[in-house]
Parts: sequence; C-alpha cells; structure tokens
Amino acid sequence: MLFALTVLLSASLVFLVQPMLARLLLPYFGGGAQIWTAALLFFQTALLGGYLYAHLLSRYANLTQQRFWHSGLLLLAVASLLLLDAKPDPQAAPLSGILSYLALAIGLPYLLLSATAPLVQNWFAARYPQQSPYRLYALSNLGSFAALLSYPFLVEPYLALPQQQAYWTGGFILFSGCILVLLWQSLAQSKLLPAAPLTLRRGHSGRYLALSAAGVVLLLAVTQQLTQNVPPVPFLWVVPLALYLLSFTLVFNRDSWYQRAIWLYLFAICLVVALLLFYLGRQFDWLSQLLLYLMLLFSGCMLCHGELARSKPSREQLTAFYLLLAAGGVLGGLLVNLLAPLLFSRYWEFPLVLLAILWLVTLHNWRRQAVWQTATALLAGGIFIGSFLLIEQQLGRQDISSSRNFYGSLIVRDVELNGQRQRQLIDGTTSHGAQYLDERKAMQPLSYYRPGTGVALAIAHFLPADPARSSSQLSQRHLGLVGLGAGALAAYGRSGDLLQFYEINPAVIEAAQQHFSYLAQSEAQIRLQLGDARQLLQQQLAEQGSQQFDLLVLDAFSSDAIPQHLLTTEALALYWQHLLPDGVLAVHISNNYLDLSSVLRNQALALGLDAVFIPTPADADNPAATEWVLLSRNQRFLQQDSIRQASRPWPRPLRPEVRWTDQHSNLFQVLK
Repeated sequence: MLFALTVLLSASLVFLVQPMLARLLLPYFGGGAQIWTAALLFFQTALLGGYLYAHLLSRYANLTQQRFWHSGLLLLAVASLLLLDAKPDPQAAPLSGILSYLALAIGLPYLLLSATAPLVQNWFAARYPQQSPYRLYALSNLGSFAALLSYPFLVEPYLALPQQQAYWTGGFILFSGCILVLLWQSLAQSKLLPAAPLTLRRGHSGRYLALSAAGVVLLLAVTQQLTQNVPPVPFLWVVPLALYLLSFTLVFNRDSWYQRAIWLYLFAICLVVALLLFYLGRQFDWLSQLLLYLMLLFSGCMLCHGELARSKPSREQLTAFYLLLAAGGVLGGLLVNLLAPLLFSRYWEFPLVLLAILWLVTLHNWRRQAVWQTATALLAGGIFIGSFLLIEQQLGRQDISSSRNFYGSLIVRDVELNGQRQRQLIDGTTSHGAQYLDERKAMQPLSYYRPGTGVALAIAHFLPADPARSSSQLSQRHLGLVGLGAGALAAYGRSGDLLQFYEINPAVIEAAQQHFSYLAQSEAQIRLQLGDARQLLQQQLAEQGSQQFDLLVLDAFSSDAIPQHLLTTEALALYWQHLLPDGVLAVHISNNYLDLSSVLRNQALALGLDAVFIPTPADADNPAATEWVLLSRNQRFLQQDSIRQASRPWPRPLRPEVRWTDQHSNLFQVLK
C-alpha cells in the first residue's frame, strides 16, 4: 500500500507543479505559449536527471547507501523549498531565464520526485519478486493524469498562486515522509539486487529514443497549434499533457489495450484532419479545434507508447528502459525549443513528427512484412508530406520574408485585395498590420487601425476637443502603444508628437523597419522599447516616474491570443499611473474566440472609469471587422460627436463575476 501511495503522491506533485510554475512565469516573459514549451524542456531534462540518478543509485549503491543518500537529498530539497526565494529575471533571455529560474526554484525537489517511479519500482521488484513492477508505472501515470486535470478545474479557480505554492510545499514534505518510512521500515528486511547495466537488445535503444522523442514533439507541436489563437492558459496546457500520460497508463497497464491496427487506422484519418487544421484552423470554432487536435494527439501517442510497451525489456532492465524514455523526451524538447526555430520559419515540426510516427510504426519490420504493406506506408507518407509542400509552395509565392524565434512565427506577405496591392504582417495565423504598396496611399492605415476605428478616433480627436488643455499640450501628444505590428499607428503621428512603442518580439521590430514604411515616414518622434510592456512600464515608473501619456493603446496580440497579464486589475492600475488624469486607454479586443468586453467593463468599474465599445465592420479593403474599447474619465472626450456616433451597445450583457487579477483569471468565462 505504501509503495502505491508514494508513487501516486510523487506523480501528482510532479504534474501539479508544472502548470503552477508556468502560470507564474507568464507575466515575466510575454505571456506566450512558448513559456510552456520552454518549461516542459526543463521538466523533461529534470526527469532525465531523476531517471539517471535512480539508475546509478540502483546500480552502484546497496540498500544502506541508498537510504543515507536519498534521505539526505530529501532533507536538502525540503530545506531549499522552505529557505530559497527564487524570482524570475525578466531582463534575461527568455529561454535561459525560464530554465535558470526553474532550476533554482524547483530543481532538486523535482529531480527527486522524478526519480521516485523507477526507484520505488525497483524496490517493489525486490520486495515482491512475483509481481510486475510495470503496474506501478501505469499507476504513476494515472496519478499524473488526475493531478493535471485537477489543476484547471479544482486548483487554479479556487487558490491564488501563493496558496498553490504553499500547499505544494506541504505535499512535498508529506511525500518525503512517505519515502523515509518506505526506506527505513518497509524495506528493512529486503535484499536489493543491483540494477542491470545499460545494455539493451541491438536496435532497441534507438527505437526507444525515437518513439519517446516523437511522442514529446507531437505533444509540444499540438500545444503550440492550440495556443496560437487562444491564450496559453493552464487548461490548454494540461489537457494535451494529460492525454499524453493517459496513453502511457493504458498501454503499460494491460498489453491488450493497445491494438496497433485500430490506432493506426484512426491516426491515418487524423493525418487528413491535420492538413486542414494547419492551414484552415481559424475557420473552425475553438471547441472543434480542441477536439480534433486532441484526437490527433491521443492516437499518435497511443501508437508511440503502445510500441514502447510492446517491446519493453525484462524487469532487470527497468531503470535503463526508463532512462532511455526520459532521454528521448529531452531529445524531443530540444528539437522543438532549439533546433526547430533555427531550421523552420513556420511550425513544420508538426507535420514532420506526424510523418515520423507513421513510418516508425509501419516500417519497423519492413524486411519481414509484405511488399504491399511497405509500399502503402511509403505512399501514404509521401502523399501526406507532399500535400504540405504543395500548399506551402502556393502560399509562399507572395512571401517577402519569414522568421521564427521564441515568440513565434512571423511572415511578411504581399496580397491583392479589391484590386489594391497590400503588404501584410502575419503573426502566427493572423494578420497584424497591412500597408498599401502604392506610395500615394502608403501612409493610409489599414486593417484594425484604419480611419473610423476606435483607436483612430481617439488619436485624431480627443486632444483638440478638450478646451481645458493649453496650446502647448495641443501641439504635442505623448502616446504609448503596446504592440508594434507593422507600425500603422505611427501614420497618425504629427510633428511634435512622441510615440513610444513597446514590443516584446525583436523580429516584429525588424519587420516593421525593413518591410513597412510607417515608422520611417511618420512625422512624429518614434521610440521603440524592446521587452514585455508591463515589465517595462513598471520599470519606468520606478526609475523615471509616470510617462504622462495622453493615450495608451493596448494591442498586444500573438495571433488571436492576448497575454492575460496585460488585462488584469493590477495591469490596468499600472497603465493609469502612466496616463494623464484626462487620458484615454484604448484596448483592442477583436477576437474570434474570446469576448473580453466584460473583463474591461469590470476593470473600468473598479477604477472609476467610463468605457465605450466601438466596433467597425469589415469593408472591401479591410476584410477584418474591428472592435475597440475606450476607457477614460474625460467626459469631454467621451461626449464628442465622433465618439458617440461610433459607439455601439455592448455585444453581451455584463457579467460581474468576470474579474481578472494576477492571481486568478478564468478563460472559460470569456469564451464565445
């Protein structure tokens, strides 16, 4: 009983801390989905370290030595949790900053938790030689699955982050007590045999690595695709990871639960779905996308992990087997986090890993299977990847440049709309700015920033309409703009204005300067600030005081996903410290999947502000409808004819319960 309890508790703690710490990191590194991907790289690496520690301890230490070593490290881990107060460094490079924080905050405790499953299974095999220790591995994954699903539904909605951390620390102390009792009492009469050396059957080690890596790459690729258009909240992290773990649980619990033919058939159907989702995903509602991506992920993971379970070695090779699985996981994380951004300007690891899984499963025994089976597998894979290449070639004909970094994929593309040539900046799957290629129209803002939109009305009209302002104030405007895009808002700048852009992605700045002329041709003085807007504004407030903006524009999109930490109560309070008393905050809320109107209305009520909703319908030159919310105390501005005529009733009734803070935000409340 204590063996099962210890494994369950360790697995639960391992997978509760992952979304908890990734959620904590969001405000420090831009709030994007890549934070979760980077965090998973750390957790996979720490898992490998834990499995290596378990293998070496089992291989070279007797029971007495294991007791002292493991007990001492557990006590040291508890002390690190209670005494160390690690803080993320937002000034660090994103990947290194995330990895260094996680190593300091949770490194040793997580390594020991990761080592628990193989260690306890090894002890169990010595204590109960007639029973299979692999059942404990299935139990471990079941505990992980349950813990992951509990986080978005039971933990995050009801506990603030400091409370989550405190309860998790308490759980680790309880786990440490279980391990100590297990070591010093339950195993008192056991005789442990050394683990077998790391020697597996010829060819199997490479296959273990490949299948394990493919499962992790598929997990990360699907999560990337899901969170391009919806904010990267824990729910969209943990559900894919939970299904990934559930596949381990099923195939390692009973051999009969993996039927290769059934899962291969389902996976083949999903390959067609993958083609549609990759290029037409925004045509589906968010729930359809979620279900289709999860079906693809689960069928692929069942194939990868089912093949691993089919070829698992004897119990003597147990720790070596787990070590190779963990090494494959790290390899998959490195491929997605380090190699893919260097090789691909788009998320091409998604179709490539699907092809890899198909051929790993169908061509494993190609020398011994029928020729028609090999030919069918090769043909199916060729058609699948060929379709991607053909579509990419057609779409890429108009591409001017493409790039990819930690913050995502960016494409500059020339298109023709209504007989006019435009250049678009595409971030993820969404256009985030466009410009006419005709020089006579080049300084006419398009898309979400065209004349008549909420932000255009605010920039053009709110200062002259206020007679309380001095002539010097009328001649110079200080505008803060969170999110650069193509730089279209710079077209509204006039001589004497100061426009201060905050942009976290250096690739966006490079694209706006090299491929669009809004910044270069603007009459205003332009300042570009690189970094997360909230962190920079907080730093400026501490070092320089208020920026005294007349208008602050919030337009920080990455595809359709809005970083939630920019819309919390604390964030809006910070913005207002940088605005003049009669200033205006303009927030862009156009979104296919989220209705942010109640979030902003409640924030306005809390701060004593008035809020107006200004939608702008699509037209021939601008196919995207646009929605802006303007918040201010300035009644002269709000009562201007242009503002009153453009404002419309709110799209949905106010929901008082929709309140976002740094400690709590609920995505489900704002889904359309």
